Amino acid sequence: METTFVIKKEELDLNFLESIKKLFKQSRELQITISNNEDFGLTKTETKKEYLERLEKIAKSIDTNTKRIEMSADEFDTFSLGLLSK
Repeated sequence: METTFVIKKEELDLNFLESIKKLFKQSRELQITISNNEDFGLTKTETKKEYLERLEKIAKSIDTNTKRIEMSADEFDTFSLGLLSK
């Protein structure tokens, strides 16, 4: 599984790390890459209400995304091998 988080550096705390551990609870090892992103509007000052509204909007768009495909790791491996053998 791969996930991208875009957060303010002030939001990087132990709660965030615990959330990652819960999200990837079945994984024995994780790879974490950190880069500086100034292009996502994160430097814009926003109120807590605006921030929570933005997160809620993102969550709703994920929930309603009909183009998303979900599969297990084994299904993904089988699918990938099939593409490679073509």
